[in-house]
Amino acid sequence: MHLSGGVQLGYCTNVHAYSDVAGMLDALERFTAPLRARLVAGGALDADATLGVGLWFPAPVARALADDARPLADALARLRLHAFTVNAFPQGAFHGERVKDDVFRPAWDDPTRVAYTLDCARALAALLPPGVDGSISTHTGAYKGWGPDACDPARLAAGLLRAADGLAELERATGRRIVLALEPEPFASVETTDEALAFFGEHLHPAGEAARTHLGLCYDACHQAVQHEDMAASVAALRAAGIALAKVQISSAIVLPDPARDRALLEPFARDRWFHQVVLRARDGTLRRLPDLPDALTDVEAARAAAWRVHYHVPVFADPLDDAGRLRTTRDDLSRLLDVVADPAVTTHLELETYTWDAIPAARRAALGATDLVDGLAAEFAWVLGHPAVARLRAATGSRG
Repeated sequence: MHLSGGVQLGYCTNVHAYSDVAGMLDALERFTAPLRARLVAGGALDADATLGVGLWFPAPVARALADDARPLADALARLRLHAFTVNAFPQGAFHGERVKDDVFRPAWDDPTRVAYTLDCARALAALLPPGVDGSISTHTGAYKGWGPDACDPARLAAGLLRAADGLAELERATGRRIVLALEPEPFASVETTDEALAFFGEHLHPAGEAARTHLGLCYDACHQAVQHEDMAASVAALRAAGIALAKVQISSAIVLPDPARDRALLEPFARDRWFHQVVLRARDGTLRRLPDLPDALTDVEAARAAAWRVHYHVPVFADPLDDAGRLRTTRDDLSRLLDVVADPAVTTHLELETYTWDAIPAARRAALGATDLVDGLAAEFAWVLGHPAVARLRAATGSRG
């Protein structure tokens, strides 16, 4: 959706499983087009307006579209959709049986990560609407579980700087500006706001204009809420340091307020596909990080924590997550973040990113009224559009989309 001040709102297609262009086009037909129709029918989108999408490009898709983006461009035009951002964090299979730390492969010191990301950029440059800048989200470099050598900041920065140079060259050739947006995540080589400030300040921005223009941050609300960060203060610190928020991902995490009593409620969520990192807050306020939910469920000390926050992208409209109110979410944190970022001076790219619909227990999806994926996505758009800050931003356009 086009909001005022050039702000774009869409959802990320990494919720759909595909591995080639044909699979992507099928997902747009089966899910995105019906979602747009639902939003039009409900009055959330004008009949002639386009719906924004953030496209996930696995490597084979990126390579094919870098050579020829016309099949996707034609489909977007026919389905009344527009692309403004790409998710290039998972380069390989994101919906395999076990992903875990493979989501960080290859790391940013691997030339294939640079080549893949620039393929994504060339494809996006051919798809962007006139006058709209693009963004590409990626991981921050590597996974801390691989050890300090793998997370060497200078080596990882070198790959990112090569990508920034490539994006600068692409802008000179096409006139399309695309920013590579680094996405902190628990246990990534950069996971907190303080680490992001240090990485940009010491290794990226000093490299020159291409880095300052074409490298920014993808601020994922779920990730930073899991870190127990004050997100308004975090955004202010990033802006003061001159780090562009190229994209904000609208997402929500799980909160377990009483681990001693209720941690068994999380056992159905302990799936083996993705990491579900846990940050525990002790009763004295100190934080402890565990790399995955199964680790927390079997950790005796973890049960004594005051509260858990779990990296698990749950529906943004849901809080509580269960009927008894024992499983909560970070929806209030997300709401406070939207108060700050629903502003074209802060960011122009807002992307819903709830990719775990099929990993949420079926009974929970039914209780939330989201047994069908299109129902769930439509409910997420409704919640975001109803947020006061977003509603004010939207009202300034005088139209729906």
